[in-house]
Amino acid sequence: MTNPIIIEGGFVLPRPRATDLIKNASIAVAGPLVAAIGSLPELSRRWPNAEIIRYPDCLLVPGLVNAHQHGRGLSQIQLGYHDDFLEPWIAGRRARGALDSHIVTKLAAARMIANGVTTTIHANYSYGTGDYERELRGQIAAYDAVGIRATLCVGAMDRGGTVYPPHEACFVAGLPDDLKSWVSKSPAAAYAGDGAATVELMHRLRRDFASHPRIRFCYGPAGPQWVSDDLWRLIARDARDNSIGIHLHALESPAQKAAASELFPHGTFTHLDDLGVMTPSTVIAHGVWVDDADLAVLARTGATVVRNPGCNIRMRNGIAPLARYLRRGVRVAIGTDNCSMNDDEDLLAELRLAGHLAREPDWNGPPPPSIDDLLAMATVNGAAAAQFGDEIGVLEPGLRADIVAFSLHRTGHPYLDPDMPLLEAFVARAQGSDVRMTMVDGRVLYRDGRYSDVSLDELEGQAAAAAEAARAPRNLADSDRTQRYRQYLYDHYQQLTDRTAGALNQKAGRN
Repeated sequence: MTNPIIIEGGFVLPRPRATDLIKNASIAVAGPLVAAIGSLPELSRRWPNAEIIRYPDCLLVPGLVNAHQHGRGLSQIQLGYHDDFLEPWIAGRRARGALDSHIVTKLAAARMIANGVTTTIHANYSYGTGDYERELRGQIAAYDAVGIRATLCVGAMDRGGTVYPPHEACFVAGLPDDLKSWVSKSPAAAYAGDGAATVELMHRLRRDFASHPRIRFCYGPAGPQWVSDDLWRLIARDARDNSIGIHLHALESPAQKAAASELFPHGTFTHLDDLGVMTPSTVIAHGVWVDDADLAVLARTGATVVRNPGCNIRMRNGIAPLARYLRRGVRVAIGTDNCSMNDDEDLLAELRLAGHLAREPDWNGPPPPSIDDLLAMATVNGAAAAQFGDEIGVLEPGLRADIVAFSLHRTGHPYLDPDMPLLEAFVARAQGSDVRMTMVDGRVLYRDGRYSDVSLDELEGQAAAAAEAARAPRNLADSDRTQRYRQYLYDHYQQLTDRTAGALNQKAGRN
């Protein structure tokens, strides 16, 4: 049994409500749990042998939750991928080899820890090695080595490998013979394989990590246009029978909006709800192109939406209607998607960006998110999305001691008007680099710029070597083919979105 720890803070925010802010408060930690919150003298009397960590100029908050990212410790810019529309950007991966998933995920986890993130959802992602389980286990080992809390999505996909259905056959038929042959070759399975193999992998992982306090799993079907109804039904049934969450991308891009209008004429989330997918344990990443019917389903079913503002802007996806989500009572969390506005893992900066983008220029529109709304997105709402909602997200005796100390120097220096609420200034001005300490399960993982269990220099060197090794594709001809293929994708999706926009305008005119 480790000795108790007392963390002295200038302020403690036990819950994401401004009215709960406590001045001159400290937190006692016993083992992996919060033991008490009170004044330093009071806690020192109760635990006279405790180690005292002093941060009297800091704000102590529940660990932040990055509710949607893919374990990419090197950004797409660092790897040589230009910001672009989502669909040709995905296709661009054909021109490169496979990265070492363990190394880049370990670097991603370390960067999150340094930015105050103690829990993350690792969304579906395959490097195309043909051994998805090995990739996934390598990523699990990476999160475990760094010490972060992680929910990993077991991916699934059985259609849409070229373009979104129902246009796959027609699109491939229109390609030149060499590209047609290239894209028609049976690639290595992106994930575990069919539905039965996906369920078997899920159950295998859950058995192997059943007693792990920081690792959990959910289903990660790629998205509505990538998953058939039969596969959705199978995943939804097993998720319901075994209390497993579902985390998916949906309505992320203009092209996905166009595809959804053809595939799901009665509404994307209405269709998923009919298949049994939409529950309080369902998490929707992005949700940029929702309409009122979609909002109604999300609110009624209690699903969570994860806002990824920087990524949505950089990938030309659009701006998700955060204010409308909140007005309808939809639970919203925040994620970086490893494609943040500043090309880093600063979750606070992404939260601030989401808040600014929700300030709609409409006197009669929904109000922008409050400070409480934004703080909830980064803590309790993310905790619920990650299936740790009854253990983290708040600082209370008996719950997990996931605690972050943020320096308040940037927030208040050189002056902060007494009438300006501290938390409002904190959300407006603080950065991930203000983190002085990050604790998970009562263990200090990062303190004053140094990691407890990893060497950042070593990790960065390993990641750089992995990226260099993956620069060349398995077949050198794939680089040229990829460039040509991307142009056909541009033409296809431009026509699809133009046609869909025209049809919707005609429908609106008739109404």
